[in-house]
Amino acid sequence: MSTIKIFTKLSNLLFVAAILLGLLLPQAAPVAFVLIPPALMITLTVTLLRFPPGFFNKPRTLLTGALWGNLMSYLVLGNLIILGSIFLIRDEKFWIGLVLIAAVPPAVLILPLSEKLQGDKMLTLTGFAGTYLGALILTPLIGVAFLKFIPIHYDKLIILAVTLIGLPLILSRIAVDRNWDTWIERYEGNILDGCFFILFYALTAHNRHLIRQWPSEIILISILAFAAVFFITLALLLIGRFYKISHSTISSLLLLGTMKNYGLAGGIALYVFNNEAAAPALIFSVFMFLNSIWLKFRARNYAPSSASELTPPA
Repeated sequence: MSTIKIFTKLSNLLFVAAILLGLLLPQAAPVAFVLIPPALMITLTVTLLRFPPGFFNKPRTLLTGALWGNLMSYLVLGNLIILGSIFLIRDEKFWIGLVLIAAVPPAVLILPLSEKLQGDKMLTLTGFAGTYLGALILTPLIGVAFLKFIPIHYDKLIILAVTLIGLPLILSRIAVDRNWDTWIERYEGNILDGCFFILFYALTAHNRHLIRQWPSEIILISILAFAAVFFITLALLLIGRFYKISHSTISSLLLLGTMKNYGLAGGIALYVFNNEAAAPALIFSVFMFLNSIWLKFRARNYAPSSASELTPPA
């Protein structure tokens, strides 16, 4: 993948466009706000179609990957975000946003990115699926533990629960049963890019005044976002080199441990709480964007030493 292709990829251009348009032309923010639940629902529905038929029929074979996924996404990255927030953030609104980031599962981006980085396909899929199943338990627990004294609109939470859990499962199975998944797969990238454009435009437009003011909290959140990605990446690369762990395994763990579903966290924050609570998700998403570009550059210089590294370990 050439340098030009990396920067001119449609998803990258749309992300930058969403940020710029949100800052310069925020007039469509009310419309984007209404479209947040449908955009999140479509994103999760399309993502569920990536799992092959019968993928969940043998849960024992998926257990190891699911445990690794929850370990990296929640125990490592989630705890690092919470601990950093305790020491750095004093504003309640930003604290809510950071707790939501810690509580959500990994980004949808890790599935296609894992293929580009020659990651362990089975580990990525099982880790991704395991974290989304784990989120059904861990997300409410994290919310109760850290947000129990903050007023919450439970009617909006119920709507989001139905929209983001029930409907994607039903619609994805309908699509598979009626063979719509083959057609959807051809346009998957464009569908996801459009949904993410809506989400990040909404997050930026609703926080444009905050971004222009550039309070110290934004700098602290930026430091936290960079530090979390940097230290986890450094630790995994050193562990992989010291213990001779395959490139594919390290790549999958790296994605599971550094990329959260910031669109989901920001959408929930904006829909249930307030504009400022969505700001941390926007900041973290910028660092995920930069991290994904760096990983693609790194992948260009990697040539697997053997075909065995492309095969998931038994």
